[in-house]
Amino acid sequence: MAARMTAQEWEAQNGSLSPGEAAARGLCWQCSGKGKLFTAFGGVQRTVKCPECRGNCKAKR
Repeated sequence: MAARMTAQEWEAQNGSLSPGEAAARGLCWQCSGKGKLFTAFGGVQRTVKCPECRGNCKAKR
């Protein structure tokens, strides 16, 4: 069984692109082209579909 990620490691999966960098690459500014967001609170790790692009990963035009 794999070791569980810490909350910080889990949330780090959101990426490191700034909103401007993501948009310049044609990616959604909020999820950086991943289609989902990673969150951890109270020991619970979750992924949610990106509310901005609704999971299609593309920048709005």
